[in-house]
Amino acid sequence: MAKISAVVMVYNEEAQIRQCLDTVKWADEIVICDSFSTDGTVAIAREYTDKIFQRKFDNFGDQKKWTLDKPAHEWVLFVEADERFSKELGEEIRSRIGSEADVDGYRIWFRNHCFGRLMQGDIWRFKKLKVYRKEKGSWEDRRVHANFILRGESRDLVQPLDHYPYPTLGIYLMKLNRSTRLEAEELRRRGYRLTLLDFCKSIAWIPMTFWRSYVTWKGYRDGRQGLLLAFLTAPYNFMVKVKYLTGRPHAAS
Repeated sequence: MAKISAVVMVYNEEAQIRQCLDTVKWADEIVICDSFSTDGTVAIAREYTDKIFQRKFDNFGDQKKWTLDKPAHEWVLFVEADERFSKELGEEIRSRIGSEADVDGYRIWFRNHCFGRLMQGDIWRFKKLKVYRKEKGSWEDRRVHANFILRGESRDLVQPLDHYPYPTLGIYLMKLNRSTRLEAEELRRRGYRLTLLDFCKSIAWIPMTFWRSYVTWKGYRDGRQGLLLAFLTAPYNFMVKVKYLTGRPHAAS
């Protein structure tokens, strides 16, 4: 049977890291990639593994690329602290890796829970490549929302994972602030030049983005949580442009 490493990228996750690690104990090894947490994250992680690496966080793309050579095994399950893997999902992963010779990665459906609610809107129905052969790809060169680019064939798993990205409004706002800042840095790094027309478009897109999230993608199915998230997400692109304007004009790459 092929062996697999669960690579867990964390920072100050003492409130939920135990719940996460308890669901990946079936992996052949757990590798913790920490950004110098200042809470009890590392102490809790040591109860599960002695493979703990640390690097100062600068952006998600570089942090993810840094994790590539840390696992010992060919197959990797990339894990974040707000994800939970059921026993059935673990068994499916173990049974399929290595059994399909032409497959180098597997996508997993996300079952998202926000503000205490299991989300039903289409905007929350997505899958990501979470299991892959480590030598068959690399992480995208992006500061935020970096994906693993697989050089090979991928397939979907049947069992979903449970994802808890926004347990509270405070955590949502913290993540929103961080991601829009990193998006602005990415624009500067790529030499983007903001025009007045682009800035005006970002304002005009606010109501259209709300409509798309709440109506087109059926956010209304999620009650007040869906309404709140559609409202908060609508100005995302505008916030990126504002931070682009107010940030350093020549950010280091």
